[in-house]
Amino acid sequence: MKKTFSFILGSLAVIAIKAQVEITSTAGTSTGTYTTLKAAFDAINGGTHQGVVTINITGNTTETATAILNASGTGGSNYTSVLIKPASGVNATITSADPVATVKFNGADNVTIDGSNNGTSTRNLTIASTFVATTGTTPVVLWVSSTATDGAENISIKNTNFAGSTPSGTIGGIIVSGTTLAAAEVPNNNFSAINNTFVRAQNGLFAVGNATNTDTGWIIRNNVIGSTVVADKMLYRGIAVQNAKNFEVSGNTVTGVALPATSTNTTQGILIGAAVTNGTIFKNRITDIKQPNTGGYGAVGLYLNSNVVSSNLLVYNNVINDVAGTGYSLGGALGDNGNGIFVGNGGGYKIYYNTVVMDTNQTNSGRPSAFNIGSAVTAAGAIDLRNNIFVNKQTQAGERYTIYSSASNTVFSNINYNNYHTTGANLAYIGSARATLANLQTGFGGNANSINVSPVFVSTTDFHLDTTANAALDNKGTPIAEVTVDIDGNARNATTPDLGGYEFTSVLAVQEVNKNKTTLSYYPNPVIDYLYVSDVNKIKNIEVYTSSGQRLFNENIDSNKGVINFTKAPSGVYILKVNSERDSQSVKIIKK
Repeated sequence: MKKTFSFILGSLAVIAIKAQVEITSTAGTSTGTYTTLKAAFDAINGGTHQGVVTINITGNTTETATAILNASGTGGSNYTSVLIKPASGVNATITSADPVATVKFNGADNVTIDGSNNGTSTRNLTIASTFVATTGTTPVVLWVSSTATDGAENISIKNTNFAGSTPSGTIGGIIVSGTTLAAAEVPNNNFSAINNTFVRAQNGLFAVGNATNTDTGWIIRNNVIGSTVVADKMLYRGIAVQNAKNFEVSGNTVTGVALPATSTNTTQGILIGAAVTNGTIFKNRITDIKQPNTGGYGAVGLYLNSNVVSSNLLVYNNVINDVAGTGYSLGGALGDNGNGIFVGNGGGYKIYYNTVVMDTNQTNSGRPSAFNIGSAVTAAGAIDLRNNIFVNKQTQAGERYTIYSSASNTVFSNINYNNYHTTGANLAYIGSARATLANLQTGFGGNANSINVSPVFVSTTDFHLDTTANAALDNKGTPIAEVTVDIDGNARNATTPDLGGYEFTSVLAVQEVNKNKTTLSYYPNPVIDYLYVSDVNKIKNIEVYTSSGQRLFNENIDSNKGVINFTKAPSGVYILKVNSERDSQSVKIIKK
């Protein structure tokens, strides 16, 4: 019996220490098994595994300290590349309670983390920090760090879930920086983060390069940052990029950035700042960015804050909504209110085809806006602003704008073909409040082809334009050579593109071409009080739209004949849409 019992204990001990990390390499010791990623990295750092190294995570690991991979050529290491991935069919989590980081690439080059266990875009690997910081050092989940003399270059992170301990207890899901969590001493070139998720951290992904020799080749694409769950939100911002050139921030979804009510910081969906040049920021979806402090602090969906006058940043096809600061009425500054897009400094901004909707009320009255230009923007021609939809649907007391500028109108190299609409008393602010489109045109200059139309979106969360209710917005843009597709990848019209993030085709506009169909009869036109409509087909319902594309009313008919009461409608041009059992026909009606 004693021998049997000893055998069972021995078997359990073997199971308990089963390796969760397997290594293969093309030089040095060709295979190895380890219980933690740290142990595997230590073996690589010591030169045990060399050449092309592949690390398969076969089960969950609990790291005893930060798993640090050093640069090849230091301490005996001699690797060409390192690939870290879950084994085929495995879902795994790498967890650490270390106060510094769970994983750190310390000047390491040519390292890839691919969290898919089948070579696709599935996310089967989670890297997490469980250390909850209250004072002092705040941990990072993954830290891509330069040394004092060597950058961590060609780092690729994809298909991986990153989770901090709490929104305040972890400083970042991924931080790219120097030897401290600040500007890199040496550039970390060619960093990419693609198709990852981030929850519970102060910052989802914060990348700060070298201020003088700025980092190049960064790609931050198709990541999902934040959550609708309060405990999983970001604290300060979703994405931050500083000191970089030739970079891309695209296709990311940032949802859920909310500070505690005691914080005095400004929340940001995406921050692009410091020495940034030659970057593209496009197809990002930013929503639920909040600052609830009753003392009065701000929130920004997209914050553009380059310190370079000729930054050459292309910002297009982004959709932003549900941004709310606390509110402050004596100024329009960044720190005071909610703003969809805020341009805080520098120049060289090309801002095209964005849809920005301010649809969440601030706590206090103030000066929120869909688009805001700060007083530090002074360079002539700093901003080219075309083909955007700016809407402010807020209803709180006080002022609210579609566009607010603390800068002079000379900062615009081009400002035209935009749609501005607000539910407030004033449409815009530059020098003073501007109540109408004509006042806006006088104050800002340009805007000869801009319009003031209330868009109808598919829903409160889907900002595609309703194809049946936006005739006045159809084909109102101007071609821009640098942007040939919309946020969905649909081709932009080569001669008359649509405004905002999405191309669309107005059903009313298409049907107007077919208005000579003989099945429909209507009289009198012009109409004074009642319009009589008949069709050889049974009419299901009749819709009436204003010339701006807004539906005025909808009458159910269920007969071959119907009567529409225009007695209370103001004089003007209307679009009558008659929906029968067989088709829909649209005609113009004039009300005297």
